[in-house]
Amino acid sequence: MYTLSLEIINKCNLNCSYCYLGRKKNTYMGIETAKKAIDIAAHEANKQYDSTLTVYCIGGEPVMAYDTIRETVKYTKQICKHNNLKYRFSTTINGTLVTDEIVDYFAKNNFDLKVSLDGPQKVQDLNRKDYAGNGSFEKIMNRFSLLKNYEEKSGKQISVASVVTSNNFLYYAESFRFLLDLGIKKIESGIDQYCEWNEGQLLGLKEQIERVFYIYKEFIIRTKQSIFWNLWEQHIKSYLLPCSFYGCKAGLATCYVTAGGGIYTCAEMQEFKIGTVDSGLDVPRIREIVYLEDRPEDICKECKYINHCKARGCQISNYEINRNVYRPIKINCEVTKWMYDLIKASLSENQLKKLKEDYERRYVRYAR
Repeated sequence: MYTLSLEIINKCNLNCSYCYLGRKKNTYMGIETAKKAIDIAAHEANKQYDSTLTVYCIGGEPVMAYDTIRETVKYTKQICKHNNLKYRFSTTINGTLVTDEIVDYFAKNNFDLKVSLDGPQKVQDLNRKDYAGNGSFEKIMNRFSLLKNYEEKSGKQISVASVVTSNNFLYYAESFRFLLDLGIKKIESGIDQYCEWNEGQLLGLKEQIERVFYIYKEFIIRTKQSIFWNLWEQHIKSYLLPCSFYGCKAGLATCYVTAGGGIYTCAEMQEFKIGTVDSGLDVPRIREIVYLEDRPEDICKECKYINHCKARGCQISNYEINRNVYRPIKINCEVTKWMYDLIKASLSENQLKKLKEDYERRYVRYAR
């Protein structure tokens, strides 16, 4: 599968305090730029074993460029049909602008839908405000029935993306339970790597993550339902199977295209630019990034989890924060160790063995 992330808009109706884009450029992607990006991605998707192209429409707030989404989907279907490719679509929205028409469109076109929601009102409105300083919680809740309609019409469950940062981490467990009570079955917790975490906050965050784990575990045992929690899913896999340095291979099987047409591995940073929609992909630069020699930092060499750590291999994040592709971000490093300690304490050797065999069947042997 080849994944094309299209920044169809660099503008949003909200002004979230921790937005990864920082100050918005208030720009829209032209449809010709989108088409050129899709052409490039389709060519790369033909090289993938499953011949699948995933187009991920992102922003800003994507539904503010709803017409561009529709044109992008239409063109993707045409190109994929011509190239005998399968296609998939996804987007992340803030949930404040959805309508019946938009929900019907996402369901009809089999979109994977992710909604940004940090928790109950006191948590959501701490950081997710509009430009007038008003919280966004009530707007989302007023439209929540539309999101549930999407689930009924599409047969898919929405994902909820929550940011855990220095001013709301003490509510993490409470927020997690709130989302479960809303009927959310797919929860993606993003631990803010851009803020400063002092030692006291780290201890508090660790305690909250442990509480979330036991809420997660208790819910599954009590309801017999399967739920997705990204911190558990991504860490149990890497705990059981060794991780190669820069294992995601962003740039090789994925790319990120800005509204202006620049192509990057996974985020807009000049050091990780790998082309433009007009000039195409810079293959030599992609190879330099993807096949960079692994040089573990001293702090990593001493870690017992060094061969199972994705945090140290996230080149762009490490460079953005530390100006060193090899030095892991402290909060990512700490969360990895906390999750691995939870795994060791919570699962028996027999359970871990069975899980490892299952992951090897699904990922290692299949990949061969």
